[in-house]
Amino acid sequence: MSSDFDFGEFLDESNQSELMILCLELFAVLTKFQVDQNKLEIAKVEILNNQLTQNFEGFRSAISYLSGGDKNSQINAMKHINLMVDTLVGDSKSTEKFTEIEEVVNESINGLIESIDLHVDLFKLVQVYNFLPNKKEIAILLGRIADYELKDDEMMENVKAALLRDDAEVLLSKILANVAENSAAGFISANIIDILQQRGVNFHIAGLVTKESLENLSDEQLKNNALLLVNFSEDIFTSNPEFLDAIQSDTHVLTSTSGIDKDTFDMLLLLKNERRDDMFDKYPVKVKEYRVFK
Repeated sequence: MSSDFDFGEFLDESNQSELMILCLELFAVLTKFQVDQNKLEIAKVEILNNQLTQNFEGFRSAISYLSGGDKNSQINAMKHINLMVDTLVGDSKSTEKFTEIEEVVNESINGLIESIDLHVDLFKLVQVYNFLPNKKEIAILLGRIADYELKDDEMMENVKAALLRDDAEVLLSKILANVAENSAAGFISANIIDILQQRGVNFHIAGLVTKESLENLSDEQLKNNALLLVNFSEDIFTSNPEFLDAIQSDTHVLTSTSGIDKDTFDMLLLLKNERRDDMFDKYPVKVKEYRVFK
């Protein structure tokens, strides 16, 4: 978050709606398998020139490094756009735009599926499915399958075929179970789940942690750094708009999911440095700290 965060400007719903519309338009460009570089640059400039964007350092950085030829940068930007769309408060204009872009995204999915070639293509599809309100479960299943870095061409074809079916969730669940059963002993995801469970994390949370979120983290950090489960209401994004940037600045977000109570979220966070006792004091959140690995 920028140190010059303008709360009055952010709380103006028309400003939030304007930025949301720009995010939606960029997301539509990114859903194409072959991204149009000219359209991408135009959409990038619009977002980077938006005044609210200056308040979100992580988001601004992701958009700045976005490239039509770099799928990893596209995935990172799409992830940030999904977070922004969930965070911003829209109005009738942004609601109308979301409906329009939702149709564009749905029309692009089959082309993305049929064009799957590399593992990075699966991770891009995860973000596309995350964007669609009724496809979140597919996003979770596909993300967990992608974490296994499939090298079996037949298995990859099975994933593609499953995604094109109406019963995609059922088929993906079977593929995930098969991949997990046949994975080599000591596979990183299994190791990580074991470490997290020994620290006290329930399996339904530990099982959602992706390999991507663990990039550049060592087992020692996962065993010894302060590990927290933070529960909060979605209203926090309006009452404390700097909350998300503050989290991303001081922690590694291992996963997030819906909380038990309606309209709440749980985030599993690994602190980057020594524990700051006052880190969440000013926010309306519940914090659970897990034990150190033994």
